[in-house]
Amino acid sequence: MISLGKDGSGPLYLRIYNQLKQDITSGALAENTVLPGSRLLASMLRVSRNTVDNAYGQLVAEGYIAPRKGVGFAVLHVPGIGGPEGSHCQTGLASTRPAAAHADGLAGTRAATLADAQTDAQAVAYDLTNSSHTVDLFPKSLWKKYTLECLELLEREEKISSLQAMQGEAYLRRHLLAYLKRIRGVTCTEDQIVITCGLQQSLEYVCKMAARRDQIILMEEPGFNKAAAVFRNNHIAIQTVPVDQNGLVVASLPPSPNAFALYSTPSHQFPTGATLPIGRRHALLRWAQENNVYILEDDFDSELRYYSKPIPSLQSIDTENRVIYLGTFSKGISPSIRMGYMILPPHLAALFGEMFAEYNSTVPVLNQYIIGRLLETGQYDRHIRRLGHVFKNRLELFVRELLCLGPKISITGNGTGQYFLLRFAAGADQQQLISRALRHGVRVYPTMQFWQDKAECPPHTLFLGFGKIRLEDIPDCVARLRAAWAEWLL
Repeated sequence: MISLGKDGSGPLYLRIYNQLKQDITSGALAENTVLPGSRLLASMLRVSRNTVDNAYGQLVAEGYIAPRKGVGFAVLHVPGIGGPEGSHCQTGLASTRPAAAHADGLAGTRAATLADAQTDAQAVAYDLTNSSHTVDLFPKSLWKKYTLECLELLEREEKISSLQAMQGEAYLRRHLLAYLKRIRGVTCTEDQIVITCGLQQSLEYVCKMAARRDQIILMEEPGFNKAAAVFRNNHIAIQTVPVDQNGLVVASLPPSPNAFALYSTPSHQFPTGATLPIGRRHALLRWAQENNVYILEDDFDSELRYYSKPIPSLQSIDTENRVIYLGTFSKGISPSIRMGYMILPPHLAALFGEMFAEYNSTVPVLNQYIIGRLLETGQYDRHIRRLGHVFKNRLELFVRELLCLGPKISITGNGTGQYFLLRFAAGADQQQLISRALRHGVRVYPTMQFWQDKAECPPHTLFLGFGKIRLEDIPDCVARLRAAWAEWLL
């Protein structure tokens, strides 16, 4: 049972969470075991009920337990993957989701593409994309300050006018590694990190490392269309795997596939917003190990969770070096920075070194040092917290305003990232909704591009981002949408 002895360290909720997780993964708490009520456990441990709620909340978010009506929280089945649980550094953080945001959930994820090249004579007052931010969110003062500091540092190190290492600057990789270990539970060495110009360049490298040209790439359906474009341009066929309300359906993965890798967004499925529970994560890793397939874990905006702390990455529980971890600074700093990174398993890192020994890095050394400095000083953490506060407020105001439009629309997702999906009742059509909104000065986006099989895409779902709209403009924006969509709201 749980012990919070005097020798323990760390927040109380984290200690409760870690002990319960250990009991579940070790089998000490069997499947379907009902945990004590939060009030009872709080009394037993002599802690506040909120402390227990926080621990239970994170266990729910990660798929270790689930609420049962009239019973409480019950333990879920958590399969192992053939390696010692907890052999990697993991992040156990917790927070409970406010009741006001519970009903429908919300989503936030990756940048939407411009769905249409069509222009309109009327000016667009509000562009509901998340492919860019409002300018006030860029850390301008810090960027200017660190630009000058890093120029001096580069001059002292005689790097200001010389070629740089293909993998990226050691200064950035060192501080990025410390950050990822602390925030995402990532376990690796600096030599496994490669700094790139963003996700698509990372995927280009991965495609070139795929040994046989007849191999396929597996992708979630729906999934990120810009990743699919990279695979197609490298003449790699795509096979899709369905997604449900809990993310990738691992049971639908093909046995013995002729695949090099599976591209997945487990911590925040794009575009549905689902979080892959821990049971499916272990099953996915076991499948990858058994079939000699890599998992491309795109962890694009996992820092921006508004109702719980970040979920530990899939890479953090990978004991067999099957995960290629992909990250970006576009969400945290600015889409215009065009900087990302990948973390390769050791054997692929060695292959990368051999294949690209004659290449030069394409990422500006000054920007690498500036971001390294932000990480080193803790300013990056502070900036992410600020973004989280701003985006959470925008999201919640959008939800309040949109839900006033009536029962024929619903908002889907889980309260993360910088967008949500807006679902209409049957009979609405994406293109009609988009065209009518544009006439009223609001640009919204379809979801069709995220489906490889276009016929499977629900025709009445829209993609709305809030990265580029200010809080004070949201009521007017929704009023315009109310007028534009009146016939579908009645």
